[in-house]
Amino acid sequence: MGVIASQNSRSLAALSETEIIQRVVAALADACPPFPAGPGGDCAIFENHAEQKYRVSSIDSVILARHFDLTCSGANAGRKLVQRNLSDLAAAGATPSDALLSFIAGSDIDSDWLEDFAHGAGRAAASVGLKIVGGDIARGTPGTFSATLAIQGHSSRVLTRHTCQVGDIIFVTGKLGGAIYGHHLNFIARLKEGQWLCGQNAVTSCTDLSDGLAKDLPGLIGNRLNARLDLSVLPISEDAHALAKADGKPAVDHALQDGEDYELLFTASPAQADLIAATFKKSFPQTPLSQIGKVEAGKGEVFSLSDNQPIAPGGFSHFG
Repeated sequence: MGVIASQNSRSLAALSETEIIQRVVAALADACPPFPAGPGGDCAIFENHAEQKYRVSSIDSVILARHFDLTCSGANAGRKLVQRNLSDLAAAGATPSDALLSFIAGSDIDSDWLEDFAHGAGRAAASVGLKIVGGDIARGTPGTFSATLAIQGHSSRVLTRHTCQVGDIIFVTGKLGGAIYGHHLNFIARLKEGQWLCGQNAVTSCTDLSDGLAKDLPGLIGNRLNARLDLSVLPISEDAHALAKADGKPAVDHALQDGEDYELLFTASPAQADLIAATFKKSFPQTPLSQIGKVEAGKGEVFSLSDNQPIAPGGFSHFG
């Protein structure tokens, strides 16, 4: 059994991203703890009995020609790596503490660009008190560059997926869609907002939007609930409207499927939802907040409120 598949049916191209993850997790067997200490959320969550807090861990990467292209400055690529990881911590409501940075670079990568990358990552980390305490470097094939950040944080309470209940109200921060027009490089993780949400007992679950609302929402509710979205109030970005004019795809589809929004998608108990919304808007007047739907009993599906039609779970995937 070699590293290259001898048959197309056995190659990674024949599997979805979810199927690949499921296979790897199953093969890791006893070495892989169940959710939430193991895979299944934005972060792995562990009890820290000594301080009566939780320790959270996450890891994410940026890859040349996948998350940025040759026109991207080193500083923007480095900043994106840190902010992508901070967005996962924001979804848990955690405060960042330390991280390990590793990268694989071809020998033809510009050394000044790499130094600029480190400057961008360092400034983004320092702005939130994150310490990069070590890492690794390896040589890759010419023309390749990827960087990975393994990040740690802590919190006295954590938000996660799969913990909402029937009747909960669905909210999202910011505006959605069209990230390819610049937002995918220039966003700031909603760290403060996530920490605030974590402090509200009425907030029942949370995730960040990295792959697109239509894909990330089913991941939030799990397979025992449904979600019903009011597409008429979906916060569609100006860039999504501009992209719709350019490619003919409806702006609402861009808002649902484009990905790389890095906003927070969360649920709140119906009795406290209005208070949560009002207090959030007062605490974060520069951060848009929209009430977009409701949680119902079901089996992990999303429906449109207006016509009761299912919304396909489309969005970004590294594989099929």
